[in-house]
Amino acid sequence: MAFIFVCGTQDFSSRLKGYENVRVNCQNCHNNSVIAIKRRNFFTFCYIPIIPLSYHEELNCTICNARSKISKSQLDQLANQHSMHPMGGGGGGPPPHPAQGYYGK
Repeated sequence: MAFIFVCGTQDFSSRLKGYENVRVNCQNCHNNSVIAIKRRNFFTFCYIPIIPLSYHEELNCTICNARSKISKSQLDQLANQHSMHPMGGGGGGPPPHPAQGYYGK
């Protein structure tokens, strides 16, 4: 009787709590699609996570999948900048229409 065991590593990522509303521009593809994630790498045995190997916060682009590590203080700075500058520029609605009237002689 032969048993085959599968061992390896697996990344487990999730949105970072408290920073769900933070979105910034990607340095790679220039889209406003970068989110803060918590990334954990585990040793797996038969596809079951057994031993955590690493844990860190990252910025991850949801379009091009570019990643960069970031510290908690840098995340706080991004969150403060995001709360001061809402997406959409804070405009008060659509631009005004030109006045309608008679432009003849």
